[in-house]
Amino acid sequence: MQLRNYIKKFIIIFFICIFSSGTVFSFDEEKYTSDGGYKIKSTNKHFVKISDQKTLAYKNEDDDIPGRFLYDQEDITDDYQVHVIYILASNSKDKKYDVNGVIEEIVFTGNEYLKSKTDGQQFRLDLTKEGKLDVSFIRVDKKKKKINRIENGAGYFAAEAVKHGFYDPKKLYAIFYQDKYQREWGQVGDAFFYGPNEMIEVAMGVTFLGENPVMEGFHPYIHELIHVLGFVQLCAPGVMIDDDRDSNWGIKDHLEYEDDIMSDRGSDLDYMDRYLDKNRIEYYGHSIPNCEMDLKKSAFLEPTEKDFQLQPRSKSCKLTRWQTKYNHERSLDCLARLNF
Repeated sequence: MQLRNYIKKFIIIFFICIFSSGTVFSFDEEKYTSDGGYKIKSTNKHFVKISDQKTLAYKNEDDDIPGRFLYDQEDITDDYQVHVIYILASNSKDKKYDVNGVIEEIVFTGNEYLKSKTDGQQFRLDLTKEGKLDVSFIRVDKKKKKINRIENGAGYFAAEAVKHGFYDPKKLYAIFYQDKYQREWGQVGDAFFYGPNEMIEVAMGVTFLGENPVMEGFHPYIHELIHVLGFVQLCAPGVMIDDDRDSNWGIKDHLEYEDDIMSDRGSDLDYMDRYLDKNRIEYYGHSIPNCEMDLKKSAFLEPTEKDFQLQPRSKSCKLTRWQTKYNHERSLDCLARLNF
């Protein structure tokens, strides 16, 4: 078994080295996409279009409190931006993290972290005219225990968000679920959205706030959004070999070594001190041949690079974790499926 794992690692590393050398050959981007998205259709009788969000009503009248909104408030910019959603189970006790400043502090701390670890960049946030974080609210129909038994809880939340009208093509969505979900702290929630313009994967970052210290939630929040943007691309030299075989890729979109925010090996560093591609050789500000996706060029970071990038898309409009040559037109065409 150990010998077989060594052989497997050698083969994967060999192909990564070929890509890094600049050699070009045909490549199946579709293989490195999710096959477990939570399905949602625009024909669902409870589906709400973006333009109809203000018709949404509270399921629990006690949730209707000052400063809370079921819909995306008026934007102050038309640029690509991150929108935040606060989700409760049907029987969650409302801790009001959306109106008492808790989620705002988590998100703003995340931006402080990014600015200190990148070349002065941070997420462009969806803010109100008053400069406050625009946080939307959803109480789902399922109870906490039932949610905890769902195999793809993050996907369920993403699909619920889409169903409530959160599918703006120029927004990246970050969900904060107030309670615990299994043993997870954060996950990518991938919804396969079947609208009138064909299927598109709508991926969202999901943070679970019920177990770990709440204010440390900025770490999974940033980690999952970086995943949602398509990183770590599997052509990066430090990606993690999948010894556990919990994917069909053979490698994982995490780094093999410690101390980076995208590592899967733990760290003794405080969350605020963990690196973000410290040596600029993996996913931020790198120069890897045939591995063009670069977090530094993300349309959702500000200041934004002139040659900005959107999420990498396969031909089926799924998020692909291995795209040798960034295809901007395809990404735009896929996002256009959300315009209806």
